[in-house]
Amino acid sequence: MNSKKNNIKEEIRLSKEKERQSQLSKLMKFTALIAIISTIPDFYYQVWEGVAVLGLDLTLLSVLYFYNLKGHVNKVGHLFVFLFSVIIFFSSSQFGFDSFSFLFYLPLVVVTPFIVDSKNKYFYYFHLIHPVIFIGILFATDFSWFATGNPYTIEQSKIIAEVNVMATLLLSYHIVNLRMQSAKNGELKYEQALLALNIQNVQLQKTNKELDRFVYSVSHDLRAPIASSLGLVELSKGEDDIEKLRHYNLLKEKTLRRLDDYVNSLLNFSRNYRTEVGKDEIDFNLLFEECIAFNKPYGNNESQLVVKIDVNQTGVFLGDNLRMRIIVNNLISNALKYHNPQEHEQLIALAVSSNDKIAIIKVRDNGIGIATGKLDNVFDMFYRASETTKGSGLGLYITKEIIEKLGGSITVDSILGSGTTFTITLPNFKQDLTLG
Repeated sequence: MNSKKNNIKEEIRLSKEKERQSQLSKLMKFTALIAIISTIPDFYYQVWEGVAVLGLDLTLLSVLYFYNLKGHVNKVGHLFVFLFSVIIFFSSSQFGFDSFSFLFYLPLVVVTPFIVDSKNKYFYYFHLIHPVIFIGILFATDFSWFATGNPYTIEQSKIIAEVNVMATLLLSYHIVNLRMQSAKNGELKYEQALLALNIQNVQLQKTNKELDRFVYSVSHDLRAPIASSLGLVELSKGEDDIEKLRHYNLLKEKTLRRLDDYVNSLLNFSRNYRTEVGKDEIDFNLLFEECIAFNKPYGNNESQLVVKIDVNQTGVFLGDNLRMRIIVNNLISNALKYHNPQEHEQLIALAVSSNDKIAIIKVRDNGIGIATGKLDNVFDMFYRASETTKGSGLGLYITKEIIEKLGGSITVDSILGSGTTFTITLPNFKQDLTLG
């Protein structure tokens, strides 16, 4: 449990760091553009001190940008704020109040809380406070601490000041826009997380309902054949008639086979939830033949079974071999259980048409069929369409669950007294490999 919490915390930390890295990269790019814009008058008036400051700005930005891409987000955030605070301080002191260079402290102070890691409280507050200290020093020294003489005329100073004000406003706007985008992304992530939580909540409610029904039905359906077998054992103890003993043994065999079938259904139900979806090459001829052999009845019923297989497979089909076997086995088993005793021959027709995109599988029988009013419920858990059989009521439910997990669909058509046809559509996982 603690490990899971730690993993979640680590994911949140990495997500925040990645967002900070992205914002820092965008900020540095725009800062470089602003630095170039604010230096255009220096190029025009050939004030090389200002051009030298631009060269220093761009060099520092390039180095910091490189290390930010390498993942050193925290260090780059600290260095970006401090170094550019120092550069603004020296520029303001050198070119004086009239250049309005000190206005760049405004966007720097605004952006600091978003690009500096707040975990280290001392560094965090240091970066918030030192621009205020620098501004205080500038005003206390009348912007003359490092003054070497203003290289601009009065008219040039006005233009420089206007350009710096405009550049400050542009940089401030960009920072606000970055924060708004970040807030929108945060809202979007919140909505996505809320949607995922709602979906999980619906699935959890469905699971809880199914679990309640599952526990009740399993306890009842497991106990019934066991109680029946125990009753037959008691009857056998006091019986000497060989024919009656054989009859009791036959009844016990049927009961135990029913129990075995039920346990297999539970195992298939469990496998579908626990096992990852596989991508195996499927030979439909082999798949059908093996499933028929697995379900083929013995004794007198064997001669009555007629199997028809029609495979139209174009190219390679990739699917989950285990789950596809469970699907076909369940539908064949279902056809055998619900056979029509009035029919001389018991028909099971398996057909498939597959290509690079999908496979359409049809399983048809001439059994007792299903009433139209019951077709909507045949895929429900523990639902039995006929009272004459003693199936688990899990087979078709599991079949549908597996098909949906594979990204497919299943439909049923049936005429009461004439037979049933199940149609399954499954995607070819070859597409995923091609796209990947």
